[in-house]
Amino acid sequence: MIISGQSFAAIWNGIDLAAWLVDGHTLQIRHANEAAARLVGRSVADMEGMPVHGLVVTPEDLIFWGQSHAGIAAGIHSHTWVRNMHSGNLVPVDRRVLAIQASEGDPADRYLLLTMQDRSEHEASQRELESLLSELRATLDSAADGVLTCNLHGEIRAFNQRLAQIWQLPRELLLRRDDAAIRAHMEGQVLDAEAYRLRLAAIAHEPMLETTDILHLRNGMTVEQRSVPQLIQGRPAGRVYSFRDISRQAEVQAGLRLAARVFESSLDAIFIADERHAVARINPGCEQLLGAAAQGVVGRRVTALFAMAQDDAEFMAEVRQGWEQAGFWEGELRLRQEEDAHCCVQLSWVALRDDAGAVAQSIGFMRDLSVQHAAQKRIEELAYSDALTGLPNRLPLNKRVAAAIEASRGHGGGFAILFLDLDRFKNVNDSLGHPFGDRVLKLVAERLQGCLRQSDMLCRLGGDEFVIYLHDADAAIAESVARRVQEEMLRPFMLDEMGFSIQCSIGMSLYPQDGDALDDLIKHADTAMYRVKERGRGSYGFYQPQMNAHLLSRMKMEHAMRQALNHGHMAVHYQPQVDMATGCIVGAEALVRWTDPEFGVVSPGTFVPLAEESGYIVTLGAWVMEQAVKEAAHWMGCGTPLVVSVNVSALEFRQAGFVERISALLAQYNLPARWLELELTETVLLQDAQEMQQVLDALARLGVGLSIDDFGTGYSSLAYLKKLTIHRLKIDKSFVGGLPGDGGDCAIVQAIVSMGRALRIGVVAEGVETQAQRQALQGMGCDCYQGFLCAPAMPAADFRARMAEPATGAKRIAKAAVDGGRIAKR
Repeated sequence: MIISGQSFAAIWNGIDLAAWLVDGHTLQIRHANEAAARLVGRSVADMEGMPVHGLVVTPEDLIFWGQSHAGIAAGIHSHTWVRNMHSGNLVPVDRRVLAIQASEGDPADRYLLLTMQDRSEHEASQRELESLLSELRATLDSAADGVLTCNLHGEIRAFNQRLAQIWQLPRELLLRRDDAAIRAHMEGQVLDAEAYRLRLAAIAHEPMLETTDILHLRNGMTVEQRSVPQLIQGRPAGRVYSFRDISRQAEVQAGLRLAARVFESSLDAIFIADERHAVARINPGCEQLLGAAAQGVVGRRVTALFAMAQDDAEFMAEVRQGWEQAGFWEGELRLRQEEDAHCCVQLSWVALRDDAGAVAQSIGFMRDLSVQHAAQKRIEELAYSDALTGLPNRLPLNKRVAAAIEASRGHGGGFAILFLDLDRFKNVNDSLGHPFGDRVLKLVAERLQGCLRQSDMLCRLGGDEFVIYLHDADAAIAESVARRVQEEMLRPFMLDEMGFSIQCSIGMSLYPQDGDALDDLIKHADTAMYRVKERGRGSYGFYQPQMNAHLLSRMKMEHAMRQALNHGHMAVHYQPQVDMATGCIVGAEALVRWTDPEFGVVSPGTFVPLAEESGYIVTLGAWVMEQAVKEAAHWMGCGTPLVVSVNVSALEFRQAGFVERISALLAQYNLPARWLELELTETVLLQDAQEMQQVLDALARLGVGLSIDDFGTGYSSLAYLKKLTIHRLKIDKSFVGGLPGDGGDCAIVQAIVSMGRALRIGVVAEGVETQAQRQALQGMGCDCYQGFLCAPAMPAADFRARMAEPATGAKRIAKAAVDGGRIAKR
């Protein structure tokens, strides 16, 4: 490093850093600047020529300057001390030693530059900061509340000993930094850990949020957790949590815990009173709570703030007793706010005593209970009444029935329970919407209430189900009320200028013969109502003990039916359809049959309605459809193609994607659509006629045939025959059975056949059992027939065997029936 003399002098005289130029070989000071003189309290002249050892005051420095020339020339940067000769004090310095070349021709380590920076102010600031931190930590550790601070990312910055005590932090967590472990431990101490975790997450999303929460720990402690944002220059930089053990207060306020959660994040209103119990000061929360009454409150007695039923002396006697026993008084009072305006508050009034034990001051904490009381009232309303109709619910009904049962034990007597269900109310919700349906339920509730006495009770259980308690009622009274309800419900309803009718089914049970508890009585009335619905709806009936056995049998059968497919107990049989003119088999109807290990052969008239009611008909029908298509494909493959007819229920037909599934099934088994015919009832076609027409048109485009099953037995509107693509009509066996002797049956059958011919629709007669019936049908012009005259429904293998016979085989079958060789019915 080469520096000219002029430049060196300028630098030397301009810096405020203490500097000495030391001879690298003799270690004598050659030059020193004014800053050096001020630092060590010596003049520049005194230091020039002085050994550098004269500045040394520490053993470490003596060792450094006692090294070899090469070791010293290597330099050093360290903190050390020098003595100020003027004051005698040791001064902390930042010291550097650097080898330099003062002029050209000198070796590189000819001189050493020694510089020192006074660190006194830095050391003092550091000590002050450490002292402040120690004081802050001591303050935190002496606080009654546990305190925890964290940054915006949730990383823990500090916590005090009280926090460790409250949360029972293990010693190993206090000795190492592991935020995740600490938080996991705290979470594990809370009874409702999931709610605690969600609450912390919500707080973390709102940096400026101030919160108060009540936590219940596993050790039985109840802790109030408060959190406030930590601000730096007005911006959130973290969060401070404080934890206070409020177990004692929680025990006192056990009855108010639920309502207290509503206000757990609100600030209390606080007042301070003097020894004469006059208000000395109130906080903003108290001002807000008092409203206009806050003006002039300071100086007034605390008792003047409240409207009490007792006089001041009596009230203060109670307060003093609380102060003596527990140190505080707590209770609910009515706080005066404005003229003729009050609110209910929870007052916790704490006494502060002087050294002599006398009350020197007192502090009152008030919490507004208005919302809490309103919420409690609403909770009670919801707990005991139906939210939609305002009727009593199950709870008051339980109390009423329990009281009636208790009273009956003393003097006898009984009562009745009516279970009422609106028939097909789902149609109202589906067509007009649930809001409209809710309004209808309100009208129904009003109408039902008008049918009862004041001593009776009407309850809504939910949905469209109602329960009626008839006080001191026998079977006659129950029946008269049920009849009155039915008559009242038959009167038209009017809503939004639209008239409509609502029908209901009612089941009834009597106490004590039908049960000795409300649950049993409701269950039995429900069973009776269910039987009413089975018999056609819109009526009423009493419970009979055998009804339970019927329901149990029905449940067992439904369970067995749902297992039958997987266990191979279901089968598809095929009944031939015979051409009247030729006697040849021209088609077959696929019919499901069930043989159960427990129930034996179950009639389709028994299990098909059960399948429809339970919704299982969709699964069962899909299986039958696939078996039928598969079998028809087999017939076609054997060179004997026949149309196979499959019954389709209303529920199946309305399934989304029904046409697509039929198309996929035909494609899967390579069966042309013309060999499949679907049989539907008139009822299916007349419900949602526009939607049904779209489905039928899609099936017609696909090429699938359509047959109307049991034609003439429904509520026929014959207009659909010309609108829909229909291929065949099936005459119900109830009309065929009276042929040829019954004139009415003959007229109906003739009308159906004539209608079919006029509309160019094929006609098939079902249930043909005698040659006379067949001849009568043939004479009327019927196209085809099926029934025991030809053959009953038979397994697929048997049907294939019949199909394998010569073409005259079918005629032989018919002739055998004529000769008396009837095929036995199943």
